[in-house]
Amino acid sequence: MTSLLHHTLTASLLIAGLVLQTTPAFSATMIEIPAGEFVRGADHHDGDDGRRTANVEAFFIDEHEVTNAEYAEVVETHTFREGAAGHPVTHVTFDEAKSYCEQRKARLPTGDEWEKAARGTDGRLYPWGNTLGRRKPHPFYSGVVKKSAGSNRRDVSPYGVHDMAGSVWEWTDAGDDTLRETRGGLWNLHLDFEYSKTFHRNRLPADSRFIFLGFRCARSAD
Repeated sequence: MTSLLHHTLTASLLIAGLVLQTTPAFSATMIEIPAGEFVRGADHHDGDDGRRTANVEAFFIDEHEVTNAEYAEVVETHTFREGAAGHPVTHVTFDEAKSYCEQRKARLPTGDEWEKAARGTDGRLYPWGNTLGRRKPHPFYSGVVKKSAGSNRRDVSPYGVHDMAGSVWEWTDAGDDTLRETRGGLWNLHLDFEYSKTFHRNRLPADSRFIFLGFRCARSAD
């Protein structure tokens, strides 16, 4: 009887091990953003509803944009050129980005979540503060001449979230069925961070695919 139990337990552990080995080991690091109020929007910004106080529940957000390597962990058909494993994945539609996050048991961030993660609670213009960055985001942190996600040491929010002003635009869950809201910097519309403020937002058709458009995931803390 003891021998039978031993063999049964061993077989169970082996099966469990096989299951664990075939489960994707997601490499993305997420940062917790605490619950509470923050300053949202700006007094003079087209398409915004004005500077106001907003409140969000605690949530987690990816430390950096989803990379080619991370995307390929879920989407086996995704290919990328040699040396680009750590670059932000692009040419991804809203639905594809949403599907990837859901397979990670996560979701796309809301507009308010993205903005709080980028600017903290003091209403700053850029993730690092209120002073325009000296280093240009183009082309070194661009959608064409890409760098590894998180490599711009200045472009870091108060919570330690990277690349929320430079690099690529990012899908969020804000918007409607036709147009979805994107956040962050867009390299080919500017040569500095002037148009990468924490409250800037744009709307694109959900089926858009661009070399300068990527995303990151979020999930609720509860």
